[in-house]
Amino acid sequence: MNTEHVTAFGHDRLTPPSPDTASTPLCDWLTGSDESPLDGLMQSLRQHRTVLVDYCTLALQPTLSVDDEDRLSNILTQAVDNPLLSFWLDEADCWVDEQLGVLSDEALKQQQSKLKRLIGQTWVDTLWNDLQHRTKALQSYLKRLGVYSGAIDGIMGPSTQHAIESLKTARPDDWPLGYL
Repeated sequence: MNTEHVTAFGHDRLTPPSPDTASTPLCDWLTGSDESPLDGLMQSLRQHRTVLVDYCTLALQPTLSVDDEDRLSNILTQAVDNPLLSFWLDEADCWVDEQLGVLSDEALKQQQSKLKRLIGQTWVDTLWNDLQHRTKALQSYLKRLGVYSGAIDGIMGPSTQHAIESLKTARPDDWPLGYL
């Protein structure tokens, strides 16, 4: 397995500034002799090096064998429970993307924008479906009590609202404080 290119990813981002680089308070803090956040990241990188090499090697393959698919699945499963491994796999994905030239920055931004819209729309759809389901359940309940005669359509229209008010008036002591 050739790891020459794989082990180089992210190296420039984590290498402390050279002595001739202008010093800033942030650089001093990150590269100081006391333990810094980079120490933990570097330790995590060393700890997960073998897994990251396997991941990058598999990601660069044009096709995967069943064993390779199982190994990749195992790596991704590990990352679910390990935030630092997940972080390094995200970094590895960026490196693999650079190696393969998969997406331009503009294409990536477009994909992210589409994903945000889809996630937003999915959230709205889920909320709407949940609201309709709850409204249908309420309409069914109101119908069983005899205060609603409209369709069980999941729409909180005037008939449903009138039935709620009728029930609140007819049975004021049956409602918890603030309910409906």
